[in-house]
Amino acid sequence: MILKNLEYSEFINDKRYWAIKSFELGKINLLTAKNATGKTRTLKAIDLLKKTILDNFFSDHLNYAVEFSDNSESYKYFLVNNDKRVISEKLVGNEKTYFQRDNTGKGEIYTAQLKQNIEFQIPDNKLAIARRDILQYPYLEKINTWAENVRYYSFGTSMKQEYGKAIHDDSLNGNSDILIEVFAVGELEFDTKFKENVLESMNSIGYNLTYIDTQERADDFLLFVMEKDRDAILTQEAMSQGMFRALSIIIHLTYHAMKQTPTTILIDDIGEGLDFERSSKLIKLLIELAEKNESIQLIMSTNDRFVMNNIPLKYWQLIQRSGGECQVYNYKNSKEIFDEFKYMGLNNFDFLATDFINSKWN
Repeated sequence: MILKNLEYSEFINDKRYWAIKSFELGKINLLTAKNATGKTRTLKAIDLLKKTILDNFFSDHLNYAVEFSDNSESYKYFLVNNDKRVISEKLVGNEKTYFQRDNTGKGEIYTAQLKQNIEFQIPDNKLAIARRDILQYPYLEKINTWAENVRYYSFGTSMKQEYGKAIHDDSLNGNSDILIEVFAVGELEFDTKFKENVLESMNSIGYNLTYIDTQERADDFLLFVMEKDRDAILTQEAMSQGMFRALSIIIHLTYHAMKQTPTTILIDDIGEGLDFERSSKLIKLLIELAEKNESIQLIMSTNDRFVMNNIPLKYWQLIQRSGGECQVYNYKNSKEIFDEFKYMGLNNFDFLATDFINSKWN
């Protein structure tokens, strides 16, 4: 299951109004735009959709019109709310309406076992899409599973470099965003092959590592590595921010690739803090992982010229903002313009810097 289309708005008819107009997502996506245009907010809108579904809770005045696809069927989901009260909610498939409800919470929902619609009524501040019953509503289970496997990483932050794993905490969760927990789960499930794949990837982007493992520290564990040219360990808290960020993303994606659970990976400010060579190699590696693994959908953001120059235009989602509205241009909705620029022989970054899209529309 991947997110195929996204449309989002909040605070309609209010000075806080912000919206991203409908656009199609691919398996690999790079959100590009000038500063303060909407890259991070778009990623967070996707992450918020995940939280809305899983927690059965939503923020004020948000609205979604999204499409999910699992190759065999597409599911279009519509949500309108005002002041944390659902105004309308609907899920439509290829050939049927799976459920719909109004602002009173009353509606109809299709049950797989009965093969018919039944009436229901839920509180007006709860969501029908959050219902879990794999026998009656297997189609909702697909969407909830998608939400469970959305991962958001802010590459320009510490990525929890300071966090260890408590010694007395026996719970291990591959869904965690704490690096050492994901590493521990990966090692537990895939043994030495997991560590070998992580080391191979780190070496491929320019970090010459010979070993990776965990080390006890006071009342918790930390991750450490050994470098080829040093006979000493380097713990996660002693690593450079760039090295830790790269290691963190590689461990997370390696785990999801080996697990083969459909996962949507959101990475904000990809490559931030890395030198040009390592940033380029890391991004190439992530794209290759996503291309080789049907289970991974990759959605990244950047406004770094070197990153843009190293990611093909076919993966670009170029955001243009006017007031509170964002319009997204990509190879599917603006093919002729993208092709025209490609044949000019300029760097990809110039597509943004020269405002090529607007020069063609005007």
